[in-house]
Amino acid sequence: MTVFDEFEKVKRDFPQILVIYGENDELVQELKIQLLSFVHFDATDLGQAYFDLTTANAQLALEELESLPFFSESKLVILENLVNLTTIKKSVFDEKQLGRFEHFLDNPVETTQLVLILHGKLDSRLKVVKKLKMKASLLEAAELKNFELIQYFTHLTKLPKPILTRISEKSGDNFAVMKQNIELVKTYAAGREITLDDVEKVVPKSLQDNIFALSDLIFKGKIDEVRELVHDLTLQGEDLIKILAILTNSFRLYLQVKIMQSKNWQESQQVSQLKIHPYPVKLANQLVRKINLTELSNALLLLIELDFQLKNSVADKDYLFDVVLIKLTLKNV
Repeated sequence: MTVFDEFEKVKRDFPQILVIYGENDELVQELKIQLLSFVHFDATDLGQAYFDLTTANAQLALEELESLPFFSESKLVILENLVNLTTIKKSVFDEKQLGRFEHFLDNPVETTQLVLILHGKLDSRLKVVKKLKMKASLLEAAELKNFELIQYFTHLTKLPKPILTRISEKSGDNFAVMKQNIELVKTYAAGREITLDDVEKVVPKSLQDNIFALSDLIFKGKIDEVRELVHDLTLQGEDLIKILAILTNSFRLYLQVKIMQSKNWQESQQVSQLKIHPYPVKLANQLVRKINLTELSNALLLLIELDFQLKNSVADKDYLFDVVLIKLTLKNV
């Protein structure tokens, strides 16, 4: 069950104190949007109050929390970024104000509902957090797995699973990126049925996709195209060390997959063993089918050595990177 499923349950019996929290900022933000929509939040409504405590007056926020509602039978108070409750080493409430907040938890105003929106991990060592966990309903915005992302956006957009699966692959299973790419494709399709071709045309390649393309060019011995792709990536702002890190991890995956291929393992078995997304495993199987195991092992050693050189040598990084690319492509001509 995802945090969005849990939120649907919460909406059916809204608690007096609700805490939305998590280190995935995009998911916390999405839950905040859904919450504000659900309660029909209106800043002019005297029965509702919202305070972003990074900028709002903490004293006013506490007074709002402690006071009885006016012109309505109940009141909703939303406090965002009460960082005192998280592992972030900052505070917006001083010790006295935190004591007042704790007093509210002990003696909440019956007509007041409180929602806390926290961008971070709860600090479970704190007395006030322990008390909060006893008194409140908690929604943790935990990272969604691939199938959960697809399930969520299938329900939200009604798009076919193959379309969402490909968008998810090209979005690196990132919630915010996937949401953005879905809107991009929908805008491009302009109301007509979305196709996989639309996804390929419109959704930009992730760095991981580009690294797989780079690997394919290396295996085919196309040094000029390898250089051109690396040049394009650096022009886009990607750092050579970052490119190398992903390339090295990719070659490590290729080696693992090659070993599993030699044992006649199916892709599903490989995914289970490696505990990663099926998409890179699928690509790796396609790439290394005709590549020698020894060559992959030697290539990985070259990349590991290059990483050491880039971080410790005074030589030009572009030159060192290019030399290794030449060595890798020559082995595969």
